[in-house]
Amino acid sequence: MMSLSAEYCREKTGGRDGGALAQQNRLIWGLLVWSTLLTLVLAASITVQIIHGASAQVQSQEPRNFRHTQNVTMPINLQPPPNSLVTFQPDWEHIEQVEQLRWKTNLPGFIEGKNQLKIEEDGLYFIYMQVTLDPREPEQNYNVTVQLNNPDELILIAYINRSTLSTGLMGKGTVLTKGNTLRVTCTPKAKIKISAFETYLGVIKL
Repeated sequence: MMSLSAEYCREKTGGRDGGALAQQNRLIWGLLVWSTLLTLVLAASITVQIIHGASAQVQSQEPRNFRHTQNVTMPINLQPPPNSLVTFQPDWEHIEQVEQLRWKTNLPGFIEGKNQLKIEEDGLYFIYMQVTLDPREPEQNYNVTVQLNNPDELILIAYINRSTLSTGLMGKGTVLTKGNTLRVTCTPKAKIKISAFETYLGVIKL
């Protein structure tokens, strides 16, 4: 009876363990499949969010003036007056050492002249400029100025030291009257680069 009872118990126990193991395996496989599906869904969601975020960032960085311009009406007080911009380019040889900078008019308008630029209209103006020296110039300090000659007034000044060859972009708003003249000088005289993106002068009538 003892041996029969033991054998019977082993059969019963083994049957239960086998069923439990099979059920456990099914649960594990089910969990694996489910976790795989969740991972795929999560990855797809993250990808969509990244793409959408990048697209929104690019759109937010676009200049407002260039987005949906066909549907935007600019307020009248923000529209620049006609012929409000005058630009100049260097009018000297690259090999020259110059002190008083000479200019050639790219966009004519309310300023005339070459060495001294004469204002033809009263108004509020924004003057901007950049001057870049030839890299072979001696290592010393230079002053670049934009000066109003009548009356005598300093409008802009920039310093070029031994560590840089350019004034960088500088600008200032000022009131000018008809008959005023502008003069740009470099002290001491130097060889100044004449490419349009390295040395230039512009005046905007506001």
